Amino acid sequence: VDVVEAEIEQGATSVEPKKRPANRCNFCNKRVGLTGFKCRCGETFCYIHRYSDKHSCSFDYKSAAQDAIAKANPIVKADKIEKI
Repeated sequence: VDVVEAEIEQGATSVEPKKRPANRCNFCNKRVGLTGFKCRCGETFCYIHRYSDKHSCSFDYKSAAQDAIAKANPIVKADKIEKI
């Protein structure tokens, strides 16, 4: 009985979550083959669910755009001018 309980405990801790195949849409599970669209959230989607509003994307586009603008436009500050 102790051996069975030990095997059950080891089996319960070593359960790995199932990974979805890379060639399937993560929203509708449709096969996409080579035409799958990779989203910024890291998932693959079919042509119907490729847009962020169609698959409830978790990627924050607003903060990514703000960071890109901040990097592209650094603050320019001139030296003080001395009075004569």
